[in-house]
Amino acid sequence: MVLVAVPLAVYLLAQRPTRRDLVVGAVLGTVACTLLVGPVDPFGALERAWAALLAGALTVVVVQRPGRSFVPSALLALGLAAGAASLLVWLTPLSWGEVAWRVSRHFGYQARLIVGQMAAAADAAGGGASPFVMTLERSVEAGIRLASAVFPALLLLQSFAALALGWALYQRLALAPVGAPLGRLRTFRFDDNLIWGVVLALVALLVPRLAGVGMLGGNLAVFFGGLYALRGCAVAAAMAATAGIDGLLAAAGAALLLLFLAPVAAIAALALGLTDTWVDWRRRLERAAGPR
Repeated sequence: MVLVAVPLAVYLLAQRPTRRDLVVGAVLGTVACTLLVGPVDPFGALERAWAALLAGALTVVVVQRPGRSFVPSALLALGLAAGAASLLVWLTPLSWGEVAWRVSRHFGYQARLIVGQMAAAADAAGGGASPFVMTLERSVEAGIRLASAVFPALLLLQSFAALALGWALYQRLALAPVGAPLGRLRTFRFDDNLIWGVVLALVALLVPRLAGVGMLGGNLAVFFGGLYALRGCAVAAAMAATAGIDGLLAAAGAALLLLFLAPVAAIAALALGLTDTWVDWRRRLERAAGPR
């Protein structure tokens, strides 16, 4: 909730606001600050710090150029916030290893509570801890270890989604919103130069001599992989629309793919997104469709 309220407040307050926008933005900012104050665990401290960094970076971006298109402004804000976070880690006793430990500790505790409740329910039913519960516990622990290693990338992707939701709400709440509203999924794209992020991730992952950058490579791979997979979904949506598959039918098809063929769908989306950098599938579709 905070990750949505903070950007929404920034959008309302920093882009030529009306009096009503100032009031709504101030209320949202107050609510966000209220949610952030008070004692928290080490993971909660990370959440607070990131929310503050993201708010500051987004303020700089929207004040410098109000009404800029959402995708470039959001990616720039994320880049500024990530750079500031990296600088803080470098200048303070906090390390990336400790960040991973805090994440693993926080979500590991929650997972153990849930698995413990499932085991207790199985015991109460007279069956004892089932093999399924034990297998689930091992799988969850492995997933948490993996997620804690790439938590910065996952947080960036989550923040990108929160910025998108905040922008959509801003377009509806502001009396005179600045900038274009979010387009449909099939129009989503970003600067092709971001492909160098993928190249950097591959270099960091595949060149063993670059010691100490394995974690950086993994996070770059997850973040840019997520962006390009989303771009691939946009290409797939454009292809489906060209074939007359749109709306609820397209949504139902996507849900079935995710349900039964999630790994294949993810790889296909990533491949479409990456190749779209050079092929530009949607332009080819427009050319094939011809003038209307």
